[in-house]
Amino acid sequence: MSDATVSVIIPAYNVGRFIQDAVGSVLAQTYAACEIVVVDDGSTDDTCERAAALGPRVTLIRQANAGAACARNTGIRQSLGAYVAFLDADDVWLPEKVAHVMDVLERDPAAGAAYHGYAATDEEGTVIGQPVVPHHDGDVLEPLFFGCFFGPPMVIVRRTCLDQVGLFEPALRLGQDWDLFLRIALAGYRVRCVPEVLVRCRTHGGNSTRALGTAASFGRTVLERAFADPRLPARLRTDAFRASVYRTHAIFMASRCLRADLWPDGLSLLLEAVRPDPRVLSHPSFYLDLALRTLPVTDQTWDALTRRSGQAAALLIRALGGLLQMPDLPAEVARRKREAWSALWLALCGLHGLGRRYPAAATSLGRAFLADPLTATAALARASTGRWTSIASTWQPARSARAGNA
Repeated sequence: MSDATVSVIIPAYNVGRFIQDAVGSVLAQTYAACEIVVVDDGSTDDTCERAAALGPRVTLIRQANAGAACARNTGIRQSLGAYVAFLDADDVWLPEKVAHVMDVLERDPAAGAAYHGYAATDEEGTVIGQPVVPHHDGDVLEPLFFGCFFGPPMVIVRRTCLDQVGLFEPALRLGQDWDLFLRIALAGYRVRCVPEVLVRCRTHGGNSTRALGTAASFGRTVLERAFADPRLPARLRTDAFRASVYRTHAIFMASRCLRADLWPDGLSLLLEAVRPDPRVLSHPSFYLDLALRTLPVTDQTWDALTRRSGQAAALLIRALGGLLQMPDLPAEVARRKREAWSALWLALCGLHGLGRRYPAAATSLGRAFLADPLTATAALARASTGRWTSIASTWQPARSARAGNA
C-alpha cells in the first residue's frame, strides 16, 4: 500500500466531551499517513481548548458558526491530502478503518470514493441495536436516489473527485452529504463498498439529524437538484422512477416522524406518499414498508418486526385511521377507504403469521375479507409471489466476525 496522505476533516460544534475520543481514534489508525484537521464551528464550550491540547498532529481551525457543510468545506480547502475522509466529532473510527478503505480505493483507480458499515452507540459509547453493513457497490446512483445509505464518517473520497464535482452545498442545512454523494455518482464515479463495520456512530440528544421538522423539505430539495442534473441517465428520467423515489422518501420521513411521536408531520408525509398514486393503499407492502421503517434504523429486520407485531399493529391502525380522517382528504384517497383497511389487515395477518401468532393472524385475515373481499383476494395473489415489501432495504445486518464484535 502507498503512503498517500489522507486528510481527516472533523467539524466540531460544542462537542468538548467527545472530541478527544474522535481525534484519538484517528491517531490510533494503523494507516499512519493521516492529516487531522479539526474545524471548530463557533463552539461556546471547551471544544477548542480540548482540541488544541491533542498534540502537533492536529491542525485546529476556528470559524464563526456556519454549519457542518461550511466547516467541512473549510477543512477540505485547508488540507493537503490526496484523499479526504470525514469524521463527526462525536463518532469514533475502528483502528483499521483507513487502511481497509484505502486498500479498496488504491485497487480501483476509477473509483471516486469508498464507504463501509457502522455500529450505533449510546452516549457512553456502548453499541446499541444491530451493526449494519452496506451492499451497494460500483454504480450506486439508482439505489442512492432511494436514500443515503452511508454518511460522512463512513466514506473516503479522492480529492480529484471533489475537484470535479464540488464540495458540500452550504445552502442545505440538512442532506448535504446525500447531495454530494449523488453528485459523485452522477459524475460517473464508481463508489466501492467495504463490507465491514469500521466506525461507531454515537446517538445522543444533540445529533443534528434529529431535526425532523425540516429534514423532509431538505430531502426533497436534494432530489430536485439530482433530477435536474443533465448527467442523469435516460433510464432514470422516467415518471415511474421519479414517483417511486419521492414516495420512498415520503414513507421514510413519515416513519421517522411517527417513531419520534411527531404524528401531524408523519401523517402529512404519509398523505404526500399516497397522493400521486392512491392505489398503493390497497397494497399490504405499503404498510409493511412503513412498519419496518418505524423500527430503530439498526434493527429494521423481519425478526425485529415480528417480535414487535403488537406495537406495529397499533401504530399502523392509528396511522391509517389518522390519514383517512385528515381534513381536505383528496377524493381519490378517500374513496379507497375499504381497500386500504383490507390491505392493512392483510399485512397484519402476514406479520402475525410470521410471528406464529396464528389466532391473531386468522382474526386479521377475516377482517381483511370483511373490509373488502376483492382487495384481499388480489393482495393474497400478489403475496403468493413472495413479494412482501416494495422498498428495498439499503442496509443488511452485519454478518462478519468483525461486525459482530463492533
